[in-house]
Amino acid sequence: MRALLTTNRTAAVVPRPSRLRSVARYTAVALVAAAVSLLPITPIAGARAVDNGTIGIRPQFESDFFRVTLAPGSDVAATALVSNKSDVPVTLLNYPADAISTPQGSFALAERTDERTGVGAWVTLPAEEITVQPRSELAVPFRLSVPIGVTPGDYAGGIIIESPPVASTTSGGDVPFQFQVIQRQGVRIYLSVDGTATPALGDGLLTWQRSGSTITFTLPIENTGNITLHPTATLALSSWMGKDTTLSFTTPEILLPGARLDLVATLTDASILHIGNAEATLVSEVGSQTVRTSLVYAPWWVIVLAVLALLAGILGIWRTIASVRRTRRTLPGVSPPGGTRSPSVQPEDVSVASAVAPGPDRPFASG
Repeated sequence: MRALLTTNRTAAVVPRPSRLRSVARYTAVALVAAAVSLLPITPIAGARAVDNGTIGIRPQFESDFFRVTLAPGSDVAATALVSNKSDVPVTLLNYPADAISTPQGSFALAERTDERTGVGAWVTLPAEEITVQPRSELAVPFRLSVPIGVTPGDYAGGIIIESPPVASTTSGGDVPFQFQVIQRQGVRIYLSVDGTATPALGDGLLTWQRSGSTITFTLPIENTGNITLHPTATLALSSWMGKDTTLSFTTPEILLPGARLDLVATLTDASILHIGNAEATLVSEVGSQTVRTSLVYAPWWVIVLAVLALLAGILGIWRTIASVRRTRRTLPGVSPPGGTRSPSVQPEDVSVASAVAPGPDRPFASG
């Protein structure tokens, strides 16, 4: 379990121009602390006891998490152990919470102020505050009750212990800043409600975006069934140029029912030109399914050269056809393409009597 920081900034003195550098430095510190406070509680996978070296929480009879199977309308009692390894008593808030899947695919527990609709609403604790003595463990019993009519399937949540805010002041220069540090620890509860399991995994469009020599592929997925899924995905890139590549998408730790996230795969040192396809293969408890998209890209100057080459080819073909037409028109007895042929004149057998005009040297012939 990762300790989290929640920050509240106190009012700061209005800086003079000479203090701008100090203000900028402490403002950056405040922004980083505020960002950390927004991180979810994410237990370390496989941890046998969730603690930060001072306080921790774990199941009494299980090594890592609570795993429970119940029918709608039934309940079960269990116990968590809260440890205090410090030399002073520790008073902690104690409350249940629903589980969520983060956008990165990690297991997380919701905030104390978030609405509880699942395990967080079905867990009952004896008190909202507990005090653990120095160098000791405190047993915290609770009851998990599944309401009648609950849809069968997998649910998840947990029990959180939260330390009171501790003020921390940072002063370095003329502008002091005060932070409130809150530590939260949690132990997971995996609940399976009896009934028909319906695994289902929905996928969206496989998209890609190129930036320099890097291509980022994104595949949105959603658990539309009622059981927890653990999907993995690979990406096969094919090219008309004969170079194929296989990539792996980011693998989520868990995908709870109803959760959705984006799987991401990155291709570095991409070729300058690619004409082919991208095919993602999803494998989970549902089975195997594929999503495809075309992958065609080229730099602008390659596209310009291709267009110019195409235009040059079209111009060459047109000029060749025009030259052939001109040549055919100049050849004797060859009609131009598409023209009409003049009819041939065939000689007829005609007998013609020649008449010779009389002259001084030639008398008329007597017939």
